[in-house]
Amino acid sequence: MRIKICICFLLISICGLNLKSQGVEADKFVLSNKNIAVTINSQGIESVTSPRDSYNADVVASLWRRPELTYRILDGDWLAMFNEAVDIEADSDSSVVITDYQPGMPQKMETRYSLNEKGFDMDITVQSMMKWSFTIGDMFLSFPERWERDGNPESIFERSYLKRDYISGNGSFLFFTRPSGQPPFLMILPKANTGFEYEDGRNYYIHSYLSGNRTRGTWRQEHSSCVVGPAGSSNDIVKYGFRFRWANSWDEMRQILYEENLFDIRVVPGMSVPDDLTAQFLLHTKNRIDSITSEFPDETVITYIGENLPDHFVYEVDFDRLGENMLTVHYGNGKKTYLEFFSTEPVETLINKRASFIVNRQQHRDPSKWYNGLFSVYDMKNSVLRSPDDTDGFDYWWGYVLTCDDPALCKAPYVAAKNVYFPVDEEIEAVEYYLENFVWDKLQRTDKDDPYPYGIYGVPNWKVARDIDARAGMRSRQLDRMQVWRSYDYPHMFMLYYHMYQIAKMYPSKVNYLDAEGYLERAFMTARAFFLYPYEIWGEYYKAYEIGCYNELVIEDIIAALEDNGRQDDADWLRGEYEKKVKFFVYDNKYPYSSEYSFDRTAFESSYAFAKYGAVNKMEPDTNLWYDKIRKVWYSHPSVSKKDALDFMERQLYAGLTVRGWLETKYYQLGADGGMSYMAKMGGWSILDYGKYFADDSYGWLQLGYASYLSSWSLMNTGTEESDYGFWSPGKENDGAMGWAFMSSKHGRAWIRKEYDRGAWMYDGEADLGNGAGIRIAETILTNDPLFGDIAYGGILTKDRRSYYVIPRDGLRVRFSVVTDESVVSLGLDRDGFKNNEKIKVSRDLRKISCSIENRTGDSHKTGFSVYASPGSKLRLKVDGKEVKMSEKDNVYSTDIVIDKPAHSLELELSEK
Repeated sequence: MRIKICICFLLISICGLNLKSQGVEADKFVLSNKNIAVTINSQGIESVTSPRDSYNADVVASLWRRPELTYRILDGDWLAMFNEAVDIEADSDSSVVITDYQPGMPQKMETRYSLNEKGFDMDITVQSMMKWSFTIGDMFLSFPERWERDGNPESIFERSYLKRDYISGNGSFLFFTRPSGQPPFLMILPKANTGFEYEDGRNYYIHSYLSGNRTRGTWRQEHSSCVVGPAGSSNDIVKYGFRFRWANSWDEMRQILYEENLFDIRVVPGMSVPDDLTAQFLLHTKNRIDSITSEFPDETVITYIGENLPDHFVYEVDFDRLGENMLTVHYGNGKKTYLEFFSTEPVETLINKRASFIVNRQQHRDPSKWYNGLFSVYDMKNSVLRSPDDTDGFDYWWGYVLTCDDPALCKAPYVAAKNVYFPVDEEIEAVEYYLENFVWDKLQRTDKDDPYPYGIYGVPNWKVARDIDARAGMRSRQLDRMQVWRSYDYPHMFMLYYHMYQIAKMYPSKVNYLDAEGYLERAFMTARAFFLYPYEIWGEYYKAYEIGCYNELVIEDIIAALEDNGRQDDADWLRGEYEKKVKFFVYDNKYPYSSEYSFDRTAFESSYAFAKYGAVNKMEPDTNLWYDKIRKVWYSHPSVSKKDALDFMERQLYAGLTVRGWLETKYYQLGADGGMSYMAKMGGWSILDYGKYFADDSYGWLQLGYASYLSSWSLMNTGTEESDYGFWSPGKENDGAMGWAFMSSKHGRAWIRKEYDRGAWMYDGEADLGNGAGIRIAETILTNDPLFGDIAYGGILTKDRRSYYVIPRDGLRVRFSVVTDESVVSLGLDRDGFKNNEKIKVSRDLRKISCSIENRTGDSHKTGFSVYASPGSKLRLKVDGKEVKMSEKDNVYSTDIVIDKPAHSLELELSEK
């Protein structure tokens, strides 16, 4: 390697810009000013830090190499550009140049790193040096993220960085954020005539003709090449560039996108769009929009709405074609960026179709099999319900995928949750068959078993877990303890029992296995076991109060049900255990965001639930609340306040944003967890709830929360006869199947050891965890967004001079909210629902709401009705014109409405106290 050094052991400081060569390594230069510090060596970028970062964390993991390219001349072989002839020099007081060239090379590449007032630039020039033109087949860069591997929380959350990318032509960008969600954020932004069109998990491609076309699978953007003319011709030089800038907030990142001539994009209600709703998108940009074109112009209507604010261009889009729909934004001399939507069937259709599919296509019913009653995993690629006798490679320890743990245990709870609102006899019967034949005295120990009554057997399945000889044949440890220690399995089961308690209470004629009292007992005792057994049996890992588990927020509902049924002692015990966990998250761990992994997306549904509990409930100070037998310390909380819980709420929300798409406008990124999975809805519930009840500025949180709710419905394979019943795996037999997660690479290997092309995985696995969370999140929200104006999330909005009219299309039709800067009003029904295709009327002053409630079971019964109203409000309710009294506690008004007709009218009037 030949290195040219222009400045040795010299520090130049002019106008606040610093450039120095390190004395130890002669080919290393540091560029720095008050905003950024960059270390450059002959191979590329060695370090990027922010002088204002108190942790002085470095974004760069080892090295961000200078650009690489592959080319060919005429019809010759594809060759990698020779990269062992490198000059590095400082050519001014604020820039360093790396030159790849020596005589005899057909091209020269110059990479210049230059400071500017706000950050630094990387400018790339490729120049033809001989008589031949050549074609660039690949040109790429890599930006590996820094992840501290020592497992220490401070290392993870203070010195590590997660990388996020948005690959969208000229509108692409990358950014890096700490897992804590705390600033600063580093942005990498393409300059004029530059963009990314492809990534393969390692590299980001400016041109990808060679690598992209060598990889199987589908990709949504062109794999381009570039022809560079012979030396001396008019096109013998091509140029590319990127700008690197630090930002101190999400809002500042949006502003930087605008400043750097890119696009800050917003979309409502999301990018997975039910076909009974329309979407709006906003382009905040300095660029002149030439046109926006659709992938399917005959089945797409794009309407320009206007500018609510300068340079904020709002459009509406209506899709008639189910599945992927891409819009192309054409701007500025042939530049392009893309918006990737997915059109689904109506959410109510999806909710009902999914439950029906699970019951009719995913349950094994064979009394001769040990797994009789099991809801197992469906393979939609091969239209096969997998089983312990047909595993597709999920054998031995991997057998858990088919029979237990999160992938299999999540299905019955979802079916039960859905049947609270849309009861179907056959579905309820299937869940009870599962409980009687697969769960009780098999997956779950009974009330008569000693020790560990109500314990739940874990991986790989209950049959092996109960048989020490079989277990010894496939596990090399954990043979000395009963296999009922896996914390994550318990919430699925107490969620299932709780929803079956609701069904038995509201629809007693539809249950046969247990009555409401029996289901509540099982819910409580399973929740009790959750707090006791994992910690007792395996305390060094399964710490009852320290790990966030999905679905455990249902404990709050179980506590309320126990109180309603006069079981105060049991409610008090369970509340006490739950509050230990709340306090641990709020007070005892600076970074309580782990679950199965040191930083885990599964934790954020629970962490928000704990924060909210502490923010709205009075908890008492304590001394020696519980003893940690691993750390050998007592946890005490001499001072407890709601403000502390609110502070933690903010921290955990911003940590959650680091693993959720917010700036990235693709249907599998916006609102979704990385790779889009069931966790999109689970954490999305917390964001939407925060936007409604706690945020000072609700509107951005509502946008993100609702996009999260809708996002992973696009993993579901559904459709009509015209669309052949599904986008991912067509065929009527797969109508209602679902993907576990999303493969965003053109082709890749999922962690479950299966190869996938880009798109939904062929197995459903844990998908119904997210669907269960969807039952909790589903609602229609009327608000006045400062960017979009009056909108109804999950509904169709019309209005006149006196009123708003909203038709709920959220999937359940049991919740409706009005959210403004000044107030929140939120209506909820325990069963039945707002009448299908009938408008909810809201007066312009937001003081009167009227609607119709449908009787979904056709019998005479009572429906619980509740209204949250911001402090200072007084409510008056009329049912069919007659006033009905409501009780009030903590700004929540509630009553039972007698339902004895096909429909009833409700009128709600709000006034000041």
